[in-house]
Amino acid sequence: MWETRSNMITRIDNFIRDEVEEYGDRLFAAVLLVISLIIRIVLVPKTNWSPDYLSCLEPWVEEYRALGVVKGLGTAIGNYYIPYNIVLALASLVPVRACYPLAAVSCVFEYIMVLYAGKILAWLGKKEQGAADMRRVLFAAMLILYLPPVILNGAFWKQCDAIYSAFALMAFYELLREKYYRSFWLLSLAFVFKLQVILILPVFLIAYFCGKKYSILLWLRLPVTYLEAGLPALLCGRSARDVYGIYFRQSDQYHYMFMNTGGLYRLLRSDYSALSQAAVFATMGFLVFMFAYIYNRREKVGDRELFLTAAVTSYGCFLFLPAMHERYDYLAVVLATLYYAYYDRKKLYIPAAIVIVTSVMYHAYLFGGNTLPEEAYAIVCLAAFAMMVMELVRLLGAKKGEVENADKDK
Repeated sequence: MWETRSNMITRIDNFIRDEVEEYGDRLFAAVLLVISLIIRIVLVPKTNWSPDYLSCLEPWVEEYRALGVVKGLGTAIGNYYIPYNIVLALASLVPVRACYPLAAVSCVFEYIMVLYAGKILAWLGKKEQGAADMRRVLFAAMLILYLPPVILNGAFWKQCDAIYSAFALMAFYELLREKYYRSFWLLSLAFVFKLQVILILPVFLIAYFCGKKYSILLWLRLPVTYLEAGLPALLCGRSARDVYGIYFRQSDQYHYMFMNTGGLYRLLRSDYSALSQAAVFATMGFLVFMFAYIYNRREKVGDRELFLTAAVTSYGCFLFLPAMHERYDYLAVVLATLYYAYYDRKKLYIPAAIVIVTSVMYHAYLFGGNTLPEEAYAIVCLAAFAMMVMELVRLLGAKKGEVENADKDK
């Protein structure tokens, strides 16, 4: 009898091991997804540490509850553009605390973002090698869900950076696939949710001159969608000047060279009134410099190079533009992490350094206090950015086949 039981246990153990061996990657991904969801569920009701939620988001949802959706949209509630105001209005219809529907929307877009991160990497792998390394794809995509800034942003802070980032990744995916109208339509959706999507726009312009043959007129999709997105508020009685001036007011809201970020201006302690305009033009100069370098090597610009360019230009804009919040590097952090997690895991310390600084900045805002001298954060961010630029230079300077051979050695 004992021998029979022992054989049965052995068969069960063998079955489990065989299933894990055959479907291990999918099982691990499923477990990671479940754990990531549990983390977010645990964090959602913890609202006492989010000043933005307590002083802004929750009161705005309560205003919509008091006024109703139509009257609320006709009133100047909050400082977001109309699409996210509609999210706030719909959240007011759910008979629970505002934190639950707001965090749920952001977290749903986090998973959409991860889905399209995987699609981008799978597309890159298919084009370069005929078939993507799905283990690498799963590793890189799942890693995004566990980045502290991503976890804290939506579930804990109740912010919505995942929404515009998800649409931006969708747009970039369609750009790589040369589905240009769809790409710019998605990019325009990202634009009407958050103005910060402008940080990734340079790579779309670079793509135009370096092999992606779309009409320049597709850029008109952004202002057209901006106008269309404001119509619900206009129909509810809000003035056109009030509605369409929201992004202009946002861009002039904060008069600081940096706001709880690492980067050049934390290191230099620059004065906004003296240097903000010069900083904007200096950032434009950086972008022109990058464009000229890449354009002169446009025959070497493939989808991988565009992917890294998206990370470099978006993070560069974050570092060099004035009035940047700690959350504005959200998409750049995701792009940099994806690139190195898929292509060069030995250099994951580069995005890891950025993630650590951003996480410390989140901690400083949500809980108070810094753990290192503030200049250290600037040095880390600038060093990581310099290494990303050097990686792009290496890609664009390598002879045909050198990059592929180097990747095989990793």
